[in-house]
Amino acid sequence: MENTSIGMTRPNFENIPTFELPKPYTLRTYQPGDEKAWREIHIQADPFNTFDETSFVKGFGQDEQLWRENQFYICDESNQPVGTATAWSVQKEQHPTPQGLVHWVALYPHAQGKGLSKPLMSAVCHRLRDRNFECAYLNTSSGRLPAVALYLAFGFIPNIRKPEERAAWSDVKKQLGPRAIGLEDF
Repeated sequence: MENTSIGMTRPNFENIPTFELPKPYTLRTYQPGDEKAWREIHIQADPFNTFDETSFVKGFGQDEQLWRENQFYICDESNQPVGTATAWSVQKEQHPTPQGLVHWVALYPHAQGKGLSKPLMSAVCHRLRDRNFECAYLNTSSGRLPAVALYLAFGFIPNIRKPEERAAWSDVKKQLGPRAIGLEDF
C-alpha cells in the first residue's frame, strides 16, 4: 500500500467518545522541558517524518501558555511521557474563523496497543470542544492504518482535497475491512 497524505474532518463535537486511561497511566498537559519528550516520542513513533531540535517550535510556536492549555501527555508509572497529542487551531484563508486541529498524535512503540490512544483522543476532542470550535480536522497518511481507524471511530471522515486521496481512501477501506467505521458509503 502506498503512503499518501490524507485529511480528515470532524464536522461537529457532538457525542465525543470518552475513554478512561488504564492504570498506571496518567494524563497531564505540557510542563516545561516536555519539548524533548515530544521530539523523542515522535522520532520513535513516526517513520514518515524527521524531527530535529527546531521541530517543536516550528509546530507550536513559542507561546508556552498555549502549550500548557492544549498539549497532552500520557505518562507511565514513573511519570515519564509515553504519548502526546495537541488540541491546536489554525486559521486558513478559506475559513473565516479558526478551525480545531488534532495535531501530532503519537505514542512510543512500546506504549502502543495498551489502550492509550482513545483516552488521548478523548482529551484532545473535549479540549477543542471546550475551546468552542465547531469542527476539527487532522492530517495523517494512508500508511497509518491504526491511526486512521482510531480517527474514524472518533467521528472523523475523509476530507478529499486531491484526486490521489480518493484512491488512497479506497485502499484504506480495503485494508481496514470491518474497522472502516464511517467509510461504508465511500
